[in-house]
Amino acid sequence: MTSFMLENAYLNYMMQVVDDTTKLVTADAIIVDESSNIRDLYGTESELKNAGEIARRIERDLPGYKASIRVTAQGTYGLGEEGEVIDGCGIQGIDPLKEGYISGIAGKIVQGRFFRDDDPILRGHTPLYIEIKGPGGLPDFSYGAGEKLREYEEPYPIVVGSTAAKIHPSVDIGKEFQITLSVSGKEKSYATVTVKVIGLYESGTPTLDALVWFMHADSLREIKRYGQITGKDWHIPGVGTFRGYNPIDIDPDRGDAVLIRAPDPLHKLDPIGHSESVKEEVIGFVPFLKVYSWHDFLIYIAGSMQDVVTIMLWGSIGVTLLLCGAAIKYVMDSIIMRKTREIGSLKAFGARDRVIFKIYLFQGLIIGFIAGILGIIISIIVMQLVNFYGLSVEFIAGTQLKVDFIINWLTILIAIALPVILAVIAAALPAKKASMLSPVEALRKGELAL
Repeated sequence: MTSFMLENAYLNYMMQVVDDTTKLVTADAIIVDESSNIRDLYGTESELKNAGEIARRIERDLPGYKASIRVTAQGTYGLGEEGEVIDGCGIQGIDPLKEGYISGIAGKIVQGRFFRDDDPILRGHTPLYIEIKGPGGLPDFSYGAGEKLREYEEPYPIVVGSTAAKIHPSVDIGKEFQITLSVSGKEKSYATVTVKVIGLYESGTPTLDALVWFMHADSLREIKRYGQITGKDWHIPGVGTFRGYNPIDIDPDRGDAVLIRAPDPLHKLDPIGHSESVKEEVIGFVPFLKVYSWHDFLIYIAGSMQDVVTIMLWGSIGVTLLLCGAAIKYVMDSIIMRKTREIGSLKAFGARDRVIFKIYLFQGLIIGFIAGILGIIISIIVMQLVNFYGLSVEFIAGTQLKVDFIINWLTILIAIALPVILAVIAAALPAKKASMLSPVEALRKGELAL
């Protein structure tokens, strides 16, 4: 049972890592425009029409479901520090009020803080956009500056993955730098903005922490011009247009995706099956849009590795339980072989077959119960030792992936019930065989055994 407990607890931890990582981007399911694909979840989705209406309908018509609008972009930052190269990230614009339940990102801050109501999100930023006509058949090129053009304008607050901070020392709490963002999903349109790091988060997977950063959704709405725009245009014939915008009156119903959090299942024995059922239900609700589950995203970013590990662990658990059953049967056969003479004596004094059967069946039950308790105790000791010394393995960019365990009450109940059931089944055949012996045969075999 120790092997079962350790493998099951590690499997629970791996599923918790999945829950804490891929679901930061997709939640249980994510709705995107029909022109977008799963690669676009990193920040190049086309705008999802009627995103606000879709989110409200989901919460109204699907009991227990929660929805949040995401605004996304891809960014490039060159810090200019010696030894630090240009890098990229995917920006997720979130609604801080809903994200505590939708993705739980607020609970993963390890340094700094999360967003506050008084953060300078839309406080007088004055965007300037330049659109240059491409020569010949080349596409137009749009460049926008949403950075602080005036002294009193504050940078956009941003929450960064801790891995990015380890890779680039200049990315740290309180640091300010510029990011060039894609402001449209499928066009050549960009904006350069100044950001300030207010917090670092850890999800459990360093890869995601290096690539995915979080801004307030209203910040990205301003940068991507999701709202009412006013300002002046200056046209230069044959070259393009220069636009000086006033602060944009953003539209909170505009976004690039709708994240969905489904009610928790009664158990977590089949998380992949649950994700597929949620996806099918959402597809039935928005049949003309694309819907992806966290499992789809996991397969995309890591292949079937997680599924293979899960299958191997469950297969190992099955083999372990089979060997346990065989060991218990061997022990019961040995006990009955040594106790054959006592069985003959009991039957000679009038003990019935079912009494003999129950004696050895209860003995198997006690063996199984003790095995389950000892397995739980030993496995908890091993887990505590691993947690105390902190076991981890090398991961990307010099980071460490932690090895941990999660025990829930369902695992403990199974760890107690399984050995009892196995022991009863394994003891039933030898006990039945012993109960069917005649007194004379049992006494004779007992003498021969002596």
